[in-house]
Amino acid sequence: MDDEIFEGREKANIGARLELTRNAVGLDQQTFAFHAGLKASTYNQYENGINQPQISAANALCDAHRITLDWIYRGDMSGLSRTTHDAIFAVRKVRREI
Repeated sequence: MDDEIFEGREKANIGARLELTRNAVGLDQQTFAFHAGLKASTYNQYENGINQPQISAANALCDAHRITLDWIYRGDMSGLSRTTHDAIFAVRKVRREI
């Protein structure tokens, strides 16, 4: 697979996971970013797959929203709290029903 295509998909996947998480906790982008000490415009680029968060920004998101780097970068939900895990699944279910 072409590296640019792979990188673009990875950015999109990371963005989708961040959006799922944000929706699961019921925050808008500005508030979600603010809690992690990020600019809303910077966070918007992550969620839209334009850029992916550098490790320092990802760590800030993890600390602020009780998520893991494995979830952000790999999609591995095993380290998430039960509450966060269940909230993300609930958002996924609603999206599939729409």
